[in-house]
Amino acid sequence: MLSFKIQAKVNNGDVLGVGYWKLNKLMLKSVGLWPYQKSSTKMCIRTFIFIAIYSMMIPQIIRTFEEWGKNSEIVIENITGFLYFQVVITKYVTSCIAESNLQYLYVRITEDWNHFRDEGEQKVLSHFASHGRFLTIGYSVYLYTAGIAFTTLPCLIPAVLDLIIPLNDSRQKVLCFYGEYFIDQRVYYYELLLHTFVCVMCTIMLFTTIDAAYACCIEHVIGLFNIVDYRLNQAFNLVKDKYDTKSEVMRSEIHKCVLRSIEVHNHSIEIVELIQTTYTTCFFFTTGISLICLSLGTVDMMLSVNNYINFARVFFAWCGIVIYFFYISMPGQRIIDASSDIFNSVYFSGWYDFPLKTQRLLKFMMMRCSVPCQFTAGPLLVLNLENCGVILKTAMSYCTFVFAIS
Repeated sequence: MLSFKIQAKVNNGDVLGVGYWKLNKLMLKSVGLWPYQKSSTKMCIRTFIFIAIYSMMIPQIIRTFEEWGKNSEIVIENITGFLYFQVVITKYVTSCIAESNLQYLYVRITEDWNHFRDEGEQKVLSHFASHGRFLTIGYSVYLYTAGIAFTTLPCLIPAVLDLIIPLNDSRQKVLCFYGEYFIDQRVYYYELLLHTFVCVMCTIMLFTTIDAAYACCIEHVIGLFNIVDYRLNQAFNLVKDKYDTKSEVMRSEIHKCVLRSIEVHNHSIEIVELIQTTYTTCFFFTTGISLICLSLGTVDMMLSVNNYINFARVFFAWCGIVIYFFYISMPGQRIIDASSDIFNSVYFSGWYDFPLKTQRLLKFMMMRCSVPCQFTAGPLLVLNLENCGVILKTAMSYCTFVFAIS
C-alpha cells in the first residue's frame, strides 16, 4: 500500500470541521479510527472492539465443530457468521493500517473547503457534502435497524406470541446465533443477550463508519469534478457573450480560467488515486468474502423458510449484504459518470472558438477524460452498478434454484 506524507498546514482541530462532516468525524472517533485521537484512546477503543468480536466468534466456532455432521443448518449459519466477522475484522485492520493515508485524505478535503471560496464553488461542495451526509444517515439507519432486529427478534417474537397465543409453557427464547458458552443459556439468557447485542452493535458501528467515510470522500471528489465543470462554464460564457477573443487581455483571461479548471481536474484525479490506494485492498477481501456470505446466507434463508423467527432474522442480514454491495457500488458509478461528464462538457462547449493555445490545453484534457476515473476492489472487480447488478442477479438466481430443490 502506498503511503502519503502530510505536507498540508491545517490545524488538527480544523480537519473535517465542516458541519456536513461532523457526523462522520464523530463516528470515526467512536471506533478509534480518527487519526488525531490520542494513541492511548485509540488503543483502548480498538482493544475493546476486538475483544467484543472474538468473544462472540469463538463460541460460534466451538458450536460449529460440535454440530458438524449433525445439523447442517447450524453449521451453514455459523460459517456465514464467521465469514461476516472476517469481513468486519478485515475492514478494521486495513483501515488501521491505512491510517496515514486516511489522515492525508482528510487534510486534503479540509484544504479544499478552505481553498474554494467562490460562492458558486462553495454551493457545489455543500451540495455533494449534504448528499454524503444523507448517505451516511440512511445507511446507518438501516444497518442499526437490521442489527437490532437480528439480535432481538429471537427474544421478542416468542414473548409477543406468549401474550397473544399463550401455550401451557412459555415459548423458548434463543440467541441471535448458535454459540457454546459452556453455561446454561436459559439461566443466563438475558446476560448473553446483552453480550450479543453489544457485540453486534460494535460490528455495525465499524461497517457504517468505514463505508460512510468512503462514500463521503467520493462525494467530495464528485463535487471537485463539478467545480471543474463550473469553472469551464465560466470560460465558455466569456466566449458565448461575444467578448472580443482577439483582445490579448480577453485571451489571457479565458486561458487563465481554463488553466484553473485543469488544476482542479488534476487535483481531483490525485484524490481519486489516493482513495483507490487507500480502499482497494479492503474492498478486494471484503467483497470476496461478502459474496460467499451472500451465497451461504441464501441457502440458510431457504432452509429456514418454515422457521419464521429464523427466516426473518436471516432475511434482515441478507438484505444488509445486498445493501452493502449497492452502497459501495453506487459511489463508484457516480465517479465514473462525473469524470465522463467533463469530457462531454468540453466536447460540446464550442471549444473551437477559444484561443489556439487554450484549445491545445482542452484537447489534452479531453484525452484524459476519455478514460473515466473508476474504483476497483483489487485488480479485478470494478465498483459500478453494472457489476453490482450482475452480483445481485446471480444471487437471486441462486436463491430461486435453492428454493426449487428444497
